[in-house]
Amino acid sequence: MVTLTKRTAILFFLALAIGSCVSSEKMLQRGQYDRAIERASDRLMKKPNNEKELRVLKEAFELANLFDRERIEFLEMEGREESWIEIYLLYEQMNDRQNLVRRLPSQIRNQFEYFNYNEQIIASKAAAAEVSYQRGLDFLDQGGRDNARRAFVEFERAHGIYPGYEDVLRYLELAEMQGRTHALFAIENNSGMVIPEFFDAEMRKVALARLNTRWIHFDTWENRNVDYDYFLVLNITEIAFSPETINNNSYNVSQEVQDGMRYELDANGNVKKDSLGNDIRVPNIVTVSAEITESVQRKAALVAGSLDFYDTHTDQLIRTDNLSVEAIFENKYGRYAGDQRALTPEVQGIVRGERVPFPSNETMMMDATELLKDRSKAIIRANRRVLER
Repeated sequence: MVTLTKRTAILFFLALAIGSCVSSEKMLQRGQYDRAIERASDRLMKKPNNEKELRVLKEAFELANLFDRERIEFLEMEGREESWIEIYLLYEQMNDRQNLVRRLPSQIRNQFEYFNYNEQIIASKAAAAEVSYQRGLDFLDQGGRDNARRAFVEFERAHGIYPGYEDVLRYLELAEMQGRTHALFAIENNSGMVIPEFFDAEMRKVALARLNTRWIHFDTWENRNVDYDYFLVLNITEIAFSPETINNNSYNVSQEVQDGMRYELDANGNVKKDSLGNDIRVPNIVTVSAEITESVQRKAALVAGSLDFYDTHTDQLIRTDNLSVEAIFENKYGRYAGDQRALTPEVQGIVRGERVPFPSNETMMMDATELLKDRSKAIIRANRRVLER
């Protein structure tokens, strides 16, 4: 049975094969002039004497340039400033088109007329960059985070068209800074218990910087030069430690093992012989068992609360996610009575174990802190797009 993924792949390659079989003539008839030029050029590079492809190339080249020139003429007559971007791209397109033809063998390229578009490209390039540059300035003047992000797009476009145009790099940096959202991660202890001194410092080591994007930056220590848009408050409401317990449990284990060799007997109780008359011996499989007395040391630390998202501009709680983590200490040790061969690798590890001192509450809290950091980071990552708005 063909799976959906396989079927999609088959259809893709089938479409690709059909597309590769479409002739330059068909592309020309469909008005796909630049595709026709590319296809005809590829074939003329291999067979310069192909008159059919040469005819298609000439006609497609002429029509493509005709339509581009007419479009430029219309845009210039229309006189809209934003049209300069399209005008610039059209001149670049015509220049790229004739550069493609220039790479063909001389007997072909000498049959075409070429134009120097440098002056038009330079002029339209500067005009196009200026349009986006001025748009960016206008958006910045309007103020606000959303307008700063719109300004960034315009400055980025201006820089892409004309790298280093005016002081566009400075404004790019300014727009990015003004369009950025800032969030501060903070911790509040409302559990009624005193938490260890290390807890706050360790929690602030959560690697939120890896969640930073262009439009959202997280801090775990307050920067007084930043006006924060959101506070992410880890609200600890419960801290609990279980009693230190040791539970004992007894159970039997058994395994089939080989205990030497034995003679194989027939139905009459006689030793079987092989084809050479020798006695047949087979492994002697026996069942062995042992009684296990297992002790399990256990202690747990629970930290629970919520991660609350506050909009600092409205003082509103916009989201809250409950979270809880449990750090567990467990140690198994024991002894056995019976046949050692019955012990599985897991049971062997238990009987080799020893009782160890229980970890302190502070150590358990340290383990819980690591789990809490991971859980907090996962919640923030899941809601990062909400904070970017």
